[in-house]
Amino acid sequence: MSSRRLRLAVPLAALALAAPACGFKSEPVGVLPSFPRTADDGQGRTVTVDAQPSRIVSLDPGLTETAFAVGAGADVVGAAGTESYPPPARRLPVAVDSDGKPKTAEIRRLDPDLILVPATLAGEAASLGSQFHVPVYVGGDGTLNDIEHDIAQVGVLTGFAVRGRTLVQHMQERVTAIRRGVGAEPPVRVFVDNGFFYTIDPAGPAGDLITMAGGVDVAADAQPGTPYPLVKLRAARPQAYLAVAGRGTTLSGLRKSPGTKRLPAVRSGRFLLIDPNALTDRGPRVVATLRQIAHALHPTASLS
Repeated sequence: MSSRRLRLAVPLAALALAAPACGFKSEPVGVLPSFPRTADDGQGRTVTVDAQPSRIVSLDPGLTETAFAVGAGADVVGAAGTESYPPPARRLPVAVDSDGKPKTAEIRRLDPDLILVPATLAGEAASLGSQFHVPVYVGGDGTLNDIEHDIAQVGVLTGFAVRGRTLVQHMQERVTAIRRGVGAEPPVRVFVDNGFFYTIDPAGPAGDLITMAGGVDVAADAQPGTPYPLVKLRAARPQAYLAVAGRGTTLSGLRKSPGTKRLPAVRSGRFLLIDPNALTDRGPRVVATLRQIAHALHPTASLS
């Protein structure tokens, strides 16, 4: 084991050691499990790795985060370039072009033995596997269940199955606590502003987070790619206003605007700026985002 891997493995040792108490089969920390290993990816494909991967190229920021979270960060040699977490992932060579397509020359240079790709590249998984003669894991569609599945399965393929399963269990425990905390509270009407009154896809993963956080999306009838009409927003009377940071929306600006200053959320100051990546994050940090939203909607609820 390299010193680089050892440094990343130490903070995660507690998770692996806790596994027997959670009913998981024990795998000694620092000892490579037997291979080959097989997993089902997020699209139901069977993926098999013959030996422990040591050169992983991830074309999806959520899967990059996942690889680091389960303990395989030292083996990730290429990334999507849009990673915000963890910090070391931001320094990796970029293997995706500006259109979100794989940079084949760069991938070839990185010489991977496992490639992780998002669901949007599912149609290219087979050709990538054939071109580079490596297994390709395709992520799920971004729901919380999909993210948990990806964590567990990436853990299996990278040799960190216990850490993956333990992380999933911890996530599930935190989500259960959040749901319990908001379950006794009345739902809060909320609007999510992605800038200039564009909003989230109500049927997408971000919409699921709002519901799990005890909110009701007042823009559930929003048309993708179209700003939500102010007349509808005023009629919906949102009690909370969530805005994506860096898109120009501020509480002071909403209070100055004739179209929004009388919204209940604006008058009460129930306003939350969300990190630009938070609502699209498809890695383990999604639970932290869920808790942040739940706390904004239900500040007096016990979430732990």
